[in-house]
Formats: sequence, structure tokens, C-alpha cells
Amino acid sequence: MSGHIVPFRREESPQSRRRSNTLYDPEMYHGSGTHLTWEEAVELYLRAKQSETASARTVEYERENLGAYKRLLQEQGIMAQITGVSVEAIRTHFVMYMAEHKKYALTTINNRIKTLKRFFSFLQREGWITENPTYHLKIRSGHKPVIPSFTEEQVVALLAQPDQQKFTGYRDYTMLALMIDTGLRLGEILRLRVPQVDLKRCFLTEVLGKSRRPRDVPFSDEVRKVLMKYIRIRGELATDILFVTIDGKPIRPRTFQQLLKDYGQEAGLTGVRISPHTLRHTFAKLYILNGGDPFSLQEILGHTTQDMVKVYVNLWKPEKKLQHTKASPMRHLYRYSKNSLSNSTD
Repeated sequence: MSGHIVPFRREESPQSRRRSNTLYDPEMYHGSGTHLTWEEAVELYLRAKQSETASARTVEYERENLGAYKRLLQEQGIMAQITGVSVEAIRTHFVMYMAEHKKYALTTINNRIKTLKRFFSFLQREGWITENPTYHLKIRSGHKPVIPSFTEEQVVALLAQPDQQKFTGYRDYTMLALMIDTGLRLGEILRLRVPQVDLKRCFLTEVLGKSRRPRDVPFSDEVRKVLMKYIRIRGELATDILFVTIDGKPIRPRTFQQLLKDYGQEAGLTGVRISPHTLRHTFAKLYILNGGDPFSLQEILGHTTQDMVKVYVNLWKPEKKLQHTKASPMRHLYRYSKNSLSNSTD
């Protein structure tokens, strides 16, 4: 046999070949030879994301950011691709273009940088590119806007709005109380089922969030009493979804978002966005201010890293002053010295 002849790889028999257990198959994306087009790479990445998260919004968020990258390059006459890309080009034609030409907000720019870094890191891990052009790309520094949250007075006013003499009103009150007490996302609240409510231990069990990692979330004894009453008046239904409409059907996210907005307007809330996520931020803020630690907060919120928790721990400015006043070493030392001096003169 000639040494120039390259033997073909022997095919596995259909009986011995094992089915892939992943939800996406990289072999589908052959492109031109061994190279992926931009569109193929994006689709491959998004399919991988779908296998990792229960949140369709997270996948759509990544799609939007990658779409923005492609669109911004096209505006400059550049075609998006996954090879032959340098970090200098990304800084010039993507980051600086957003900052100087588009005047985008810092948060928008950094979120898109993070998506791009995740995208190219994925392609390198999967073997589609040999070098990651975003490895040395850093997020931009600058003033970060304060995370919006409700004050305690606003929370009390909000809770006073639902008519607790009606089923829908008491249901809404229960949902608000539970969200403020646990920090659950709206999607997590709406997916809860009656068997997940452990009234004896005061836990919501097997809560499934964006990371698809089930977690048990505690709630207070005060909320336990509210939940007990709600479950009793909810009664037995064909569905075991916890929060339902008056017709016994699951509540749609848009429906609750509008209800919350209406309650906020009725309560006269101003200067803050009235949304389910603001309730989540409020829980995180009050949890830290009331003595909660960042590690248990991370577990309760379902974050896989401490990044967002660090933002919460970096307290809001008005609360920083309040906390400092309570914990100031000099204030306490001054009080101690005054008391000591007073006792010595008696």
C-alpha cells in the first residue's frame, strides 16, 4: 500500500454507537470545513445555554447582546466572525464605539462585554477557536447606579393595598409578603406548587431558578401564618400550582406585573421602579441591613457566584449612613467615656 494513501476512519456499527446525551450536537455545525460562521457559533452557544438554564429570558438576553455586537460592527462596515479577531479590535469597534459614539450606559456596555466574554470562552472550551480574543478584555469602570429598592415605609404602604376580604386580594397580599420575605423572582413564585410549601419547617423546597440548581428557601413564621390561610381559602383544585386566578388557572407574569404596578400607584409610591425585581432588591437590602450574612443571602437568592451579592453588601448610601451611625466605634467609645466620667463624679 502506498504511503500517500490516507486510511478512512472506520465507522462504528449502528448497534455500538451510543446516543448523545446533550441537548445540542456540535457536529451539526460544520460550516466551511472546520470553521463556524458567526450565526452557527451563536446558535451553538445558545443551544448550550438552553441546556444549562431554565430561564428562557436568560437565553434571549444572550441572543440580544450578541445581536448587538454584530449590528454595531455592521454599522462600521465590519463583518462579525469568530476567528481572526483581536482584543484591540473589540475594544475599538465594540467597547469604545458603544461608549463614545452610541453613548450607552455603563451597565449596558458591561453587560454586553460579559456576554461576549462568555461566548468566546465557550467557543474556546469546545475547541472551535484556539485563542480567546476576550481573555484580556475587561469591563469598564465608572459610576455604578444605585440599585432601586423600596423603603420600609413604602413596603408597608404596598402591603396595605390588596383587598384582603376578597380571594384575589388575599392572594396578592400573600404573594407580596412571600416575595418580600424570600427575594424570589417572579417566575419562581409563579412556578411554586402546593407540595413545595413546608409549613412545619417554614421552607419552600426544591425552588428551581435560573441556574437549574434546586434550593430550599426559608420564610418567616409571620409568612407561614399568611400562607396557611391562603392555602386554606385556595382549596382543592385540579392544578397544584400555588398561586392561581379566581378561575383556578395559573397566573401569567404580565398579569401580576400590572397588579403590582397598580398597587404601587394606589400607594402613592414615587421615585422608584415598581416591579417584581425591585421587591427582590428590597429583600436583599433589608436582609443585609437587619444582620443577614452575604453567604446565606447568596444561597437564598440562588446566585451561583458572590458577584451580585457583593453589590448588595455595598449598601445603598442612605442606609450606609444609618448603619455607620449605629456601629460607629468613636460614637460608642464617646458614650462609654461619658458614662465612665459620670460614674466617677457620683
